Amino acid sequence: MTRLRRALLGGFGAVLAAAIAGLCLPAPSATAAPAAPAAAESAAVMILLDVHQSATAFLSDEQAAAVAYVGALPSAVKAGLITFSAGWQLALAPTTDHAALTAAINNAAASTSATSTGLGQALSAADKELAAIGPTAGSGDRLLVLSDGAGLTSAPTAGSIPVDVLTWQFDSGDNISAVQALASATGGTVGNPADTAALAALVAAAKPTSTRAPASPASPSPQRTSSATGVPASSGAPASAVAAVHPAVPVWLVAAIFLVCLGLALLGLGTLRRGNGARHRLAQIDRYGPGGGSAESSAEQAPTGRAVGAALGLTGRLLRTGNSEPRLAARLDLAGISRKPAEWALLGLCGTVVLIAVLAALTGNVLIAILVGALCGWGGMRLLLNIRIARRRTAFINQLPDVLQLVASSLQAGFSLPQALDAVIAEGTQPSSGEIARALAEARIGGDLEAALSEVAERMKSVDMRWTVMAIRIQREVGGNLVEVLRNTVETIRERAYLRRQVRTLSGEGRLSAYVLIAVPLLMAGWLFYASPAYMKPLYTTVWGVLMLVGAGVLFVIGALWMRVLVRVEF
Repeated sequence: MTRLRRALLGGFGAVLAAAIAGLCLPAPSATAAPAAPAAAESAAVMILLDVHQSATAFLSDEQAAAVAYVGALPSAVKAGLITFSAGWQLALAPTTDHAALTAAINNAAASTSATSTGLGQALSAADKELAAIGPTAGSGDRLLVLSDGAGLTSAPTAGSIPVDVLTWQFDSGDNISAVQALASATGGTVGNPADTAALAALVAAAKPTSTRAPASPASPSPQRTSSATGVPASSGAPASAVAAVHPAVPVWLVAAIFLVCLGLALLGLGTLRRGNGARHRLAQIDRYGPGGGSAESSAEQAPTGRAVGAALGLTGRLLRTGNSEPRLAARLDLAGISRKPAEWALLGLCGTVVLIAVLAALTGNVLIAILVGALCGWGGMRLLLNIRIARRRTAFINQLPDVLQLVASSLQAGFSLPQALDAVIAEGTQPSSGEIARALAEARIGGDLEAALSEVAERMKSVDMRWTVMAIRIQREVGGNLVEVLRNTVETIRERAYLRRQVRTLSGEGRLSAYVLIAVPLLMAGWLFYASPAYMKPLYTTVWGVLMLVGAGVLFVIGALWMRVLVRVEF
């Protein structure tokens, strides 16, 4: 076990160090490629910005990407701006005044049109603007198109100048494949809106020529990638000029995930270690004492690893401060989980941190990720305990007829009631044997057997067990044949179980309908977030969207509780 611990800890440490080091190193940048000064002076760029009305809510994202592109261009490169929707408009002729171009991009207003069908005319106008610069221009000219292709039925006709593309997917009416086809047809590149430096570097990477030369790639069109995966190397540009563009992953996010995984591994290895047998037996005896197991004895059984021990000690102190440790220990005992409260709480905390990190990576909103992740983590751990407790109680209720039948047979054979209960313990069927063992242990150290059995009935929420204890108490007070009483009780319990199954079968349609009504909104929301994230983005990025989500969540919970009341049959 020691060698296994060291191997796993070493592996986790190596992976963690490699991940953090890899993310801390700067990603390859396209601007690092050497650029010829003559090419930078002669190159020119036209930016084609989609401003149709349906993309108004996302125009700021397009403007931010265009401004970042301009900021990455060499200062000697001339750049202009054309806005388009159903038509087109020259916002700024090519100029080296990048500040004026940035202002023109930021001042671009949304059009009243709802389509991007003017892209073809805008491409022709851009070619003319670049051709008007004069014969001294070089072959480094490029076009940058920022569009979602709304309303396009096919790819527009492009000229000889390479077209680089940044695409957004807003709704089902967008045709980004038609826009991306421009890059394939002209030797351009499909880029990532998160990093435009690589596209800007392509302008300075071309070799200068004395006259304008068509940008015809010598090899087939480059492999297209989606805007979420990165920028592939263009066939018309050197491979060193195009950097590997990837979404910016926060270092703290990956570090948090690996640290939590490492903590879980340490906790698991610590709890799996072979402990002291004598100490374990003393702790088992201490469970039946007045305090149900002291904090000191729990601390003694804690893993000896320093990191795990410190984390468990801090978690235990926090639980004791809020007086939550006894309640959590009782619930873990009911659920049949052998972990200590501090271990359970620490595992839940680790899982919550991982969930928050995943939500932050998916949504990009740390505040919402913390709120939703903390709520889901706490609710998930509580729900897991409730499910385990309910299953254990159900198993006890189902085993009770057989247990009472065994007790009755033992009594008829001449055993006393404690001896008959000891025979149940010897059978080893959980959870009935464990609960009876608890009651019998209390009786052997001076407690009342009927009171101990009543406590078992309360713990298991078993009405049948309460009746059984009542029958035993009456028989002890007034006398009678306890074997016959127990057998009559077993017959009654089995009849009630048969009736319960009949009712559950008849109410199955209502319960299934409730499950479907609860699952459909969740599945639809999950599918929309996956298929059209831009469409769902306002729900968690705007105040009204968050308020709508909160209201929908409250109504969802109320409806689920109401349907639960309707389909539950109590008898």
